[in-house]
Amino acid sequence: MKKTFFYRLFGLGSVPKRLLPLLEQEGIVVSDEGMRGCFIAKHVNGPKKRYRHRAESFSGCLVVTRKSVICYTYGKRQINISTDDPKIANLYIDLIKDDTLCLTFESSAFREGWMGLMTFRFNTKKAHQFYEALIEIGVQQGPAPVDDALRQ
Repeated sequence: MKKTFFYRLFGLGSVPKRLLPLLEQEGIVVSDEGMRGCFIAKHVNGPKKRYRHRAESFSGCLVVTRKSVICYTYGKRQINISTDDPKIANLYIDLIKDDTLCLTFESSAFREGWMGLMTFRFNTKKAHQFYEALIEIGVQQGPAPVDDALRQ
């Protein structure tokens, strides 16, 4: 896949340089950066935040190591979870197309005081590699179940 314009021009969407040695030490299973993607928040409520339906594009990176799953968009950490953490079972992964990976979770599982569905879609040639690596560490297959309270 073609890398995003912001990645090629400014390096936005790359793995942070200070984090790279730690990730290499953990043993990178699969990694991609400069990926075009989309963040979608549905019925998300949190401290001073409320989104009924919010979608925004991003340039980001996703890294799966033997010890963690890390996602950054525009240099901001979005996902950082240990593979040993039981909460990893609250992540759901789906392949929408051969080159589109969808990672979804209920925000209340990871942040106290939050609720609502968050989805990250990544356009990458490595979608199948990410899918297999994440399933192997305990991420659930398919779309995330939608709570009836979110539909109101």
